[in-house]
Amino acid sequence: MTPRSDIRSAGFFFLGMSRETEFTRTVLFGLGWAIALGILLARPQSSALWAGAILYLVVAMALTVRSWLQYRREIRFLREFQHLSQTLDDIRELDTERPFDHILESVQRIVGFDRAVIFLEDEQTQTLRAVQAIDLDEERRVAMVIPKSEGSLVWKLLKHTEACIISRSPWTDPGMARWLDLLRTDAVALAPIARGGKCWGMLLVDRHVDREPITDDDLLQLQVLADQVGITFQNHSLNEELSRRATLVTAQNERYKREVQLAKLVQDGVLPRTPPTWPGLVPAVCLRSARVIGGDFFTYLETCARGRGACNRPACDVSCPDKLFGMLIGDVCGKGIPAALVMAVVNCLFREKVEGCADPACLLGEVNVSLKDFLGAESRLHSSAFVGFVSKATNRFVYANAGHDFPLLWRASTGKLEPLESTGTLIGIFRESSFTTRTVELAPGDAVFLYTDGLTDFFEQERGAEDGYEMLQAWLLERLPRPPAEIIGEIEKMIDASTAESHDDISAAMLTYEG
Repeated sequence: MTPRSDIRSAGFFFLGMSRETEFTRTVLFGLGWAIALGILLARPQSSALWAGAILYLVVAMALTVRSWLQYRREIRFLREFQHLSQTLDDIRELDTERPFDHILESVQRIVGFDRAVIFLEDEQTQTLRAVQAIDLDEERRVAMVIPKSEGSLVWKLLKHTEACIISRSPWTDPGMARWLDLLRTDAVALAPIARGGKCWGMLLVDRHVDREPITDDDLLQLQVLADQVGITFQNHSLNEELSRRATLVTAQNERYKREVQLAKLVQDGVLPRTPPTWPGLVPAVCLRSARVIGGDFFTYLETCARGRGACNRPACDVSCPDKLFGMLIGDVCGKGIPAALVMAVVNCLFREKVEGCADPACLLGEVNVSLKDFLGAESRLHSSAFVGFVSKATNRFVYANAGHDFPLLWRASTGKLEPLESTGTLIGIFRESSFTTRTVELAPGDAVFLYTDGLTDFFEQERGAEDGYEMLQAWLLERLPRPPAEIIGEIEKMIDASTAESHDDISAAMLTYEG
């Protein structure tokens, strides 16, 4: 920008010396005082030397008083500025009907200007508009609009973010001359409102009543106030951005909650609501998710040893001698929505495949292939599964275990627990996985207890057990041969009474064979 005689930047001046030479000035001033006092105390014969010393001390005293008064004005400014900073910290003021009243009143009071106008940039119209003013009628305020152009002096000042004084002269910018005529004044001071690399607008002030000149100290104080206003604008902008993002996050969270609730309804639809009525069998189950939805799954299965298509009875109901009554339990790796989706798929696959397959190993094999086809070769999702059937005709329990936690078979005759170990790998990992079916004899009073690893983890976390599996066995032995509903109900009460956060889904089921 080409320097103009009618534009002055803020600076510190005292007797023609800049602030950088203030230390030297102070030293010289002190030496002058010492020399003048020395001359007076020495009572020289020369009257000229005596008069010079007296004159220097008088001038020095006047300058000292002037500096003291200036110091008091600066202290007053700092106190007023501190008060302004505290009021500007309340960014809620910018959301009121007249948001800039307290800013303009503070500028008028602290620096002593007659008029104060605040301009803000309108990014849509590329103009600067006077949005609020003190001691300026509404008609003139509305007329104060500065379009953005390459030659506009005001926009250049905004770009350089420097305060300046613009006075009327033959070299005054035509646009600024129109402003001075509109304001009916001879000089104005402009201070950009900028912060964080962004210029929000500017402050315009003048003294059109008493026509006192605007000094460099006034300009400096005005820029300090404008900087503080810029900080307030930046804080308000950040607060609005945070509020907008908080509203967006809240809306997304509400939408997520609705989707999760819908997913829970779908998941609840594939889980058993009430235990079935099977002759000679007493089932019970407990299902608790660590989150709204989980990856544990359980269901009751019914099929025919001959297969539905080969059964001699068209209805093949519970009275069919070849009827098999079974339970399925499993745990999909992971938690939350991905695990819940896979859980629903696995559960539905078992229900579909069991119609034509009564052998547990064959059933696991078919579900494994279908699940792998569904998930794809790149998927890392997989699941454990245990499926077992009771045959009333043979008094046997046939099962296959695909990497699931060992269910426990309680023998009523001996009062001991037998683990039903794994007979294959997890499903959903390899299409070529193979599984084996095993058979155990059942006697009246025997019971099968199924669970997921969340239950053993619960015993370790809640009861402080080093090995949750061993503690679970001891806990069951203390309660068997109580009915399944009582044992499963006690597990439910323990889980519900726990104040610790559950990190995994917990499922437990029990089936007692009455013969």
